[in-house]
Amino acid sequence: MRGLHFLAVLLQLKLELNFGVWRYNNILEDESLFTLQNAVFFKYDGSDLVEWEYPESCNVNNKSSPNAIMKCTSTGFKTVKPLVSSLEEEETRNLFIMDSFFSFIWYAVIPMDSDSTDTSSQKVRMWIVDPEQADPAEIAKTAIVPSLQSRYITKHFYNNGQYPVIQMLNSTQKLPGIFQKDGWFWEVAIPGDREYNNVRIYGQPISFQHRFVIDSQHTFYGAEPEVPNGGREVSLRLAPGCPLSLVWGTCKPYQALLLSDSGTLITKNAFLTSEELKVDPGMLPVPLEGYFTVDQAALLEDGIIFRIDGALYWRDNQDGVLTEHPQLPTSGVKGLYQRTCCVSHYPGQDTELSSIIVWKDHLLLLGPKQLKNPGRSNFLQIVLTLPPSVTILTASFGSQPPSLATLVINDNPSAILRPVLISYNELSPGWITSTFMAKLKPEDIPKGPFRMRFLESAHASLLLWNEETILYSFHNDNDWGEVRPFNASHISAAAQGSKIHQVSLDHQWNMLVKMENNMLFFGKVGMHEVVLLPQWMEPASRTVLYLDQKEQFNMLTLTPEGLHVHKYPMTMETRSAMKGSYHECPFISFEHSMNSVCYNIDKGEKIVLWAKVVYPEGKGVYVRFLSNRNDLLLITQKSFFEGVNSVDTVNMTFLISQEVDYSDPTSYTDLIKKTSGIVTLELIPNQIGNTCNLPKTRISNFNVGCPPNRHIRVARPWGMPCEMNSLTNYTIPRSVLRNPPPEDLVVNYDWDTFGCLLETHYKNPFQPTLVLYDGDNFVRNVNANFIVWEIFGRMDYSFNETMRQVGCLCEAQTWRSLLTPGQSLGEAWGPENYRTCFGVIPGKLGNLDTQYEIMNSSSNNFLTFSQVNSAIYVFSVKVLDPNYSFCDLRAVFAIKTYGVTIPKYEYITKYMDQVFVFFTLCVLGYSFCRYVKIFRSLMATRRQELV
Repeated sequence: MRGLHFLAVLLQLKLELNFGVWRYNNILEDESLFTLQNAVFFKYDGSDLVEWEYPESCNVNNKSSPNAIMKCTSTGFKTVKPLVSSLEEEETRNLFIMDSFFSFIWYAVIPMDSDSTDTSSQKVRMWIVDPEQADPAEIAKTAIVPSLQSRYITKHFYNNGQYPVIQMLNSTQKLPGIFQKDGWFWEVAIPGDREYNNVRIYGQPISFQHRFVIDSQHTFYGAEPEVPNGGREVSLRLAPGCPLSLVWGTCKPYQALLLSDSGTLITKNAFLTSEELKVDPGMLPVPLEGYFTVDQAALLEDGIIFRIDGALYWRDNQDGVLTEHPQLPTSGVKGLYQRTCCVSHYPGQDTELSSIIVWKDHLLLLGPKQLKNPGRSNFLQIVLTLPPSVTILTASFGSQPPSLATLVINDNPSAILRPVLISYNELSPGWITSTFMAKLKPEDIPKGPFRMRFLESAHASLLLWNEETILYSFHNDNDWGEVRPFNASHISAAAQGSKIHQVSLDHQWNMLVKMENNMLFFGKVGMHEVVLLPQWMEPASRTVLYLDQKEQFNMLTLTPEGLHVHKYPMTMETRSAMKGSYHECPFISFEHSMNSVCYNIDKGEKIVLWAKVVYPEGKGVYVRFLSNRNDLLLITQKSFFEGVNSVDTVNMTFLISQEVDYSDPTSYTDLIKKTSGIVTLELIPNQIGNTCNLPKTRISNFNVGCPPNRHIRVARPWGMPCEMNSLTNYTIPRSVLRNPPPEDLVVNYDWDTFGCLLETHYKNPFQPTLVLYDGDNFVRNVNANFIVWEIFGRMDYSFNETMRQVGCLCEAQTWRSLLTPGQSLGEAWGPENYRTCFGVIPGKLGNLDTQYEIMNSSSNNFLTFSQVNSAIYVFSVKVLDPNYSFCDLRAVFAIKTYGVTIPKYEYITKYMDQVFVFFTLCVLGYSFCRYVKIFRSLMATRRQELV
């Protein structure tokens, strides 16, 4: 036995000594450039290369060189392999060389502008490059101005009418470039911060030498390096012998940590550059080995959490000190999981979704994206407490952003040792048990430790793996099993017994399984079989996979000399590995129009989507439209089938609508809660294969509710003057107020809130025109019923139509009938208590000759104003129709009437009246005095006669 063991060790040593690996790429490491116009660069790592073997349709500059260059004259698969002097043959690759009219590329750079003080935008400089004739600085992406050859190409394209357009990938904004003849390039200022920008550049369909410019994606970084902590810097390392571990920012994947047993590297620009991250130990004692041994890490927005020996430690981004934080557990922590996909696009987040999961043996906790969160009293909140006999094995966030799941096992000796998957929803708290593990036979249940990752899907779908095998469960446990390579019991067996190191996914359902010996397996998510890919890195090299912002896999290799980054041509490698095999795609093409990650659906709105799948005759492929909530949306499907020349095409149209009647005021509030929410929809073909090309977007979230920033505005009628900033206050006579105060009311006019004063003649009736907006984007004119009221309580306006004139069948609602003491006008009447007057209520006809106080753009009901005085009215308007919108749609507008004239001699008349009254009083007074005097004189004369 010892002899056999010794022979096995010698054989393994020989294999490692003789092992050679060869790689290839093009000059810009771009998979779209494996064309006839571009050379392929070979690199062989080994000492026993004899020469390169290649087809006759290709030429190699030096076939015996380990660094050779190949260029082909015809398209198709090209079989290439290195011939070596050792007995072991090297791997053969089938490289697919295509012919393309798109062989020029856009070069983009942000030049350093020390004179610029604008921090809200950046200037992007662009020109056109031929990859085969590019300058070394352009290849290294360090050029600031175009090379002589690039200037020549750019000049010809510009003269032919070419210009670039930058599309911001985080918005719909498109910015055309402005040509600068002094430098022969285009420039454009893009908005956003200087830390990170992700853009797509596309040009016009213009050719030069019968070749076009290919669209391209560019990322720009401007993060500052880490600030050193002086002399108190201690390394952070994994335990000796541990494979590399990669952690990236949830919403900033270009920020990442690479943990190793020799130190921790941090990058803020997707590993274009990196540096070792060290910490100030602060009050913590430094271990005897001189570094902290880290088990796991989580990268938050304001700092980093490290799991060290069962405790969580905090490193703040500002001071870089490693501390025991009072809101972090100091013992018993078994696992730490960070959300892998950003959920900032998820609609309707009144509650902030968690970003990390922390668990102990019997306790599960959730935490947000920032430790310093004023809105939370505790950073970690307990969501699950288990009895001592039940242990948490692993945890992960779920297929929809609010969901998460954990794998637990009952350690009770009397219980069956079967892991159980339970799931939780943050928006509707409660735990649900999955049937996934219950479907496995006891002998088929793998042993831990486990890791788990859910896939973005409308139905819960996950991958669960240990060191040897991967289990899958798709579409709410309807499809489950084990992922295996061909002719092997499990993945580890096909990888010479090596353990699973990484399971990496991109947005096109591509899955790469990396083993600790750097062997790679490829498969599409949803397939039960993976394919072994050719060896890309040496088995002993310390390597990890990293998916960048261009959805391209990178190989990060850590050596004593530093970190090396290699672009991994996954598409070429998978094509090579599956050429001539039984792997095929059941369809030719699949595409759809559900390209947005979020849609908003208000009451009564409809969205039309389409999907098309083309497949060989007899395959029976169709499109599945999956939903996680079938009660919120009405989805109507229509299919159109066409078959031509043994090729079938299925076009499907999906009408998505929200059709619920909210007109019953007794159930309005409850009905709103039941029929609003977020629906996740997924468009997928019913069959896929490992060779299929799938669209990046297949998941969308539909927000059934009030769209963000939806509001109404009152449109200014055509030709109506609108007065601005002409007054600071005005007076309302107390006699025209609803609740008269002791004195006239003085109103300070708020121009920012009330807007301009619409001026109209006092005899002109007025009906406001309401317009619906989403932010600053026009949606449509409002055709629903609405009400208006004067916000300061004026009553000297009315409506020109009565209930009888508008056709009411019963007495309509009015302010008088609805307003109760102490209640504001804005809350007294709304969609929640609206009742139409166009329905018959037996025995309740009412008085139909009172004014009708509800307005509509299609009605003839108008506002009429005071005929006595010109006045200023500030109205509030509110949409009343319960079936129009989930939003509380209100707006304010102001009217200023004019034209009420005062008579020409009105003041003279009043003055003359006063003078006349005064004169009359004087005459009467004088007459009275004269009468008294005469009367007394007569009385005196009569007395004398009597005497």
